[in-house]
Amino acid sequence: MNHLPIALRRAAAVLSAALLPGIAGAQVGVQRLEGVDPAAAVSALVWYPTAVPAQPQRVGPFALQVAVDAPPSDGRRPLLLVSHGTGGHELGHAWLAEGLAARGWLVLTMRQTADHFQDRSGIARADFFERRARQLSRALDQVLADPRWRDRIDSARIAAFGHSAGGHSVLALAGARPDPARVVAWCSPGGAGLVDDAVMCGLGGRRGSDAVAVMQQAAPPDVADRRIAAIVVAAPLVVPLQPASLQALRVPVWVEASGRDEVLAARHHALTLCGLPRVACHADTGAGHFASFQGGTGPLPANGIDPAFDPPGFDRPAWQRAALVRIAGFLEAATR
Repeated sequence: MNHLPIALRRAAAVLSAALLPGIAGAQVGVQRLEGVDPAAAVSALVWYPTAVPAQPQRVGPFALQVAVDAPPSDGRRPLLLVSHGTGGHELGHAWLAEGLAARGWLVLTMRQTADHFQDRSGIARADFFERRARQLSRALDQVLADPRWRDRIDSARIAAFGHSAGGHSVLALAGARPDPARVVAWCSPGGAGLVDDAVMCGLGGRRGSDAVAVMQQAAPPDVADRRIAAIVVAAPLVVPLQPASLQALRVPVWVEASGRDEVLAARHHALTLCGLPRVACHADTGAGHFASFQGGTGPLPANGIDPAFDPPGFDRPAWQRAALVRIAGFLEAATR
């Protein structure tokens, strides 16, 4: 695998601890989080270690290996909160949820309200960027209060993962401030984004004139969630975040950057994080935007972009196997 020439500060130490064993005999269970706050999510799932043997499951295009509604194994465990990209799904990163659950984590995945594969109406709102982050905090509130899960979560070891717009959202939880005026300027006539980041600007071009006017005047909000101890971002949306706030991220950050990102130009997004305080990066010259999306689905076209697409020659399953080792190692070290 080829890597871009980026100094991976702290990465060597993190990766030395990355070959983590799973729990002996652990299988992966999954349960639906009941009564999920509709303002935060359409639905949410909790993934966890269990002693019940997992079985192959097919949910639409997604192939899983889980024990549905099995009893969870005993003990308090770290929790990972997962934020999908715009137009995503709660199963879109099942490989990561299964892999971490087998290593002893609880993982909360959710279909974020008004920004999923069936409904992207939220992108037209002036508060789209901050709203997504607040949805994650509300979902976290709920799972921490749920009688089935509250005593199983180690509240000192809560982390978050985000892909694409989800990466923007979890960076905001870590202290970065959404700055709506930046995306307006980036994608307006004369803005560099119309040429250098055209797909991103096209995806975000559904806002009405009233929303744009509000975005141009809005101050960058603070939506940080101090319960989050570490974050991982994959092909993240970065341009709409205030640069000064990125310099002051309050928790360790791991970046999976895709050198052939066809949706978010990496040099303006993921790669701008590399070299910042508290940030370590792994960059792959062969990876496309959807490297971290669940593989094996077949075509899933949505708004002209297919999350099953990979650049020629890229092996998504192999990338995900290696990424799981990197991400698990980072999370274990950062939340220890």
